[in-house]
Amino acid sequence: MKFKIDESMRTIGITDVVYATAKGLDAHAIIPEALEDEIRQMGEDVVNGKYDDIYNNDVTEGYRELIKKAGRSVKKNPPTAPGFIDNIKHRGSMPRINSIVDVYNIESIRSSLAIGGHDLDSVQGDIIVTVCGQEDSFTAIGGKEKHVEPMDFVYRDEKGILAWLDVRDSEFYKMSDETKNVLFVMQGNANTSVEYRLEAMKRLECDLRQVNPGMEFEVCVANLDK
Repeated sequence: MKFKIDESMRTIGITDVVYATAKGLDAHAIIPEALEDEIRQMGEDVVNGKYDDIYNNDVTEGYRELIKKAGRSVKKNPPTAPGFIDNIKHRGSMPRINSIVDVYNIESIRSSLAIGGHDLDSVQGDIIVTVCGQEDSFTAIGGKEKHVEPMDFVYRDEKGILAWLDVRDSEFYKMSDETKNVLFVMQGNANTSVEYRLEAMKRLECDLRQVNPGMEFEVCVANLDK
């Protein structure tokens, strides 16, 4: 699998994407007690407002600017991290899905990054990050089919769109309890350097390795000019 960035992304300021493949994961694995405590504490802290800076920090503002450049409503399509904060506050606790999703959710809160997580075995062929350039359709996880406009930015494989506007992941590539191999994507924005995203990916790797010590984890950087 090759990961490519189309020239069209230069117009919205995306020239580098950090991504990683994690192989040999077990969604049913037991999360160690120390990490479990961190997840629970983070949920409590979010509910108590200790992560409210996410709503207006530089990373979140960078995502808002990208959504505006696509001509989309920020109100209807809020960046991932503040949207997740709202979800936790509404529920009153951190949502728990499985050991893979639970671990990468906490890194999204730590870093304010939108982190795409996809079942690697569902990906077909190469992936390209691009401004769509034409009308298309996309089905978000647990949602209805969305109409994709030509100015929307996405990343896609030979079958379809994996992620739309860096705010929604596809139903057809989602991780399940049977997922063993995962593709993680940190597309970022003008306010998130490659180094910042690599640090976040390293933390994600360390947390996943606590749950899956034998996994294979490879981090790469796709660059528009290479």
